[in-house]
Amino acid sequence: MKLRDVLIRLLRKKGIGTISTNIDRILDSDDVIQMMAVYIANGKAKVCRGHRGVAFDLEGRRIDRDADAFVGRCDDAILGREELIEEAKKVFFPYIVIDCSFFNRHIEKEKRKIVFQITQTLGVIRRFMWDEKLIVTALNCGVGIYYPTTAEFIRERGIEDVILLDPFGDEIFEGQRAECYVIGGIVDKVGNKTGWTSKLGEMLKEEGIEFRSMRILLRGDVIGVPDRINTIAEIVLRVVLGGEDVETAIRKVQSPLVARWRLRKEIPKLTIRIDVNGVPFRVVRKSEFKKFDWLNIDKKDFYEVCSELGYLVMEDERIEEIIKDAEWDEKKRRYVVHV
Repeated sequence: MKLRDVLIRLLRKKGIGTISTNIDRILDSDDVIQMMAVYIANGKAKVCRGHRGVAFDLEGRRIDRDADAFVGRCDDAILGREELIEEAKKVFFPYIVIDCSFFNRHIEKEKRKIVFQITQTLGVIRRFMWDEKLIVTALNCGVGIYYPTTAEFIRERGIEDVILLDPFGDEIFEGQRAECYVIGGIVDKVGNKTGWTSKLGEMLKEEGIEFRSMRILLRGDVIGVPDRINTIAEIVLRVVLGGEDVETAIRKVQSPLVARWRLRKEIPKLTIRIDVNGVPFRVVRKSEFKKFDWLNIDKKDFYEVCSELGYLVMEDERIEEIIKDAEWDEKKRRYVVHV
């Protein structure tokens, strides 16, 4: 469920079946009804009597007649922030906490990337919930709600169910719900930050905060799971609010670059070793590409990664012909061909 669903439910209760607005940022959104809900929840607009701007039905489809109400500013509102938030409290909407305790241990380029990814995370939050659900701790960057520490936020809000998303977590994240999910505000461009999210967990323990530590896996491995702050948040929200399974959510946010990292690990498992006149080769059946429909790659990625690894991609029939005429060397685990 998204915040839009809460808004739709309230509008229908009030007998409102169509809604309009003239707010450009709402009209430019891919999900007009969700952005209307965000504006109302953020206190930037209300549901008002009458028609203004462009009209939509409650599914977000544009219509060519005057709407029952509009989202904008007015004194005599039909629905405002307080009522929408009160109704939203009856629904599961978790907090996303970005812990930036190690921000000052990053180089300047990494710091800029952290702030950029936090800003992108707010965009993710708005596709499902509203701004107050993004908490940023140890860094007041003007995005989300700031708290000095994650422990302080958890204690002040009385949160009892916490999941720390850590690539070295004890459990596997499969869609388990929690009141808040903690993501490390960490960007690793110089390759020396392995285990830093686990250190955030140690800090929480020292503060007496209980939590579950979970890792997100793609077919049993963290390789191929996007590690950007905003993509981790999106995976979680797609699963716990959007109803997607973890693998589907990962694939929808996975960049081709990250997919190629995983491909580099998987392809060696599919190679066939062939020794031609004492010269070793590794070949890959052309059809193996079809096995990677769970990665965001195309045939060009497949061929380029094979080339980088020094593998030859060959037609299946040609490989079968070679194997048919070759001898199997059990000790070296390869086919031997003498030409």
